[in-house]
Amino acid sequence: MTTKNLDQENDLSHSAATDLWVGIKSWQIWFTLGQHDIKQRYRRSVIGPFWFTLSTAIMVGVLGVLYSTLLKQKIDDYLPYLGVGLVVWQYFATTVLESCIGLISMSYLIKQIRIPLTIHVCRVIWRNFVILMHSLPVAILTLFIFGHKIGVEILLLPLGLIIILLHGVWIGTVLAILCARFRDIPPIIGNVVQIAFFFTPVMWSPEALKDRAWVAQFNPIYHLLEIVRAPIVGRPILLESWVWSIAFLVVGFTFAQWLLTKCRERIPYWL
Repeated sequence: MTTKNLDQENDLSHSAATDLWVGIKSWQIWFTLGQHDIKQRYRRSVIGPFWFTLSTAIMVGVLGVLYSTLLKQKIDDYLPYLGVGLVVWQYFATTVLESCIGLISMSYLIKQIRIPLTIHVCRVIWRNFVILMHSLPVAILTLFIFGHKIGVEILLLPLGLIIILLHGVWIGTVLAILCARFRDIPPIIGNVVQIAFFFTPVMWSPEALKDRAWVAQFNPIYHLLEIVRAPIVGRPILLESWVWSIAFLVVGFTFAQWLLTKCRERIPYWL
């Protein structure tokens, strides 16, 4: 049976122009592969991926007490704000760094089996999203510990999670392709991520900048944080955050589609 027949049989027949759509649509594959990655990482572990939950709880507790004192913030308000911010930031940072080698690490498979390259990217995004969902309850738990109530804003949380999941797909696709072509990009991205952490309102709030708070408004990562953090901590989501997040999503997928169309057939040779 030829490769073409195999693709048709498994509904994976694609071209450079349809790679992105077919890859996302083949959710059974990247879902299974992502789950397998997590199981392999924590094989023989007693609590498995819940180690992320435990480490997140410790980090949020320690940093919350420390920085609430340094920044002179009320810990009952600051701890939930910090907790959600750190958890979502970890998702973005890990997704970006792992996406840089998303195709490189799968080079042996890409050279042997013709499946959408987007599947390899979605595999990375999904396993990190599962870890996010393991850690997010820690931040929500801090609300109950300090007597906060969950407001109606929480109904917007699923939409925010879907948006950041989709952002991970196009960002991962773009970085995986560029890093496959230019091997100097991964260490550069690693440094950029470290710097971006300090320029993004994760541990501090835009209000702390006072008349320079507009700086945060031009940081797209801040808006992605807000569409998840605000519904949890009970803050209204600014219209600007929705506009930035959705507009950035459209532009990102358009660029990812263009990049796949131009480079899809060359990537196996780059690897």
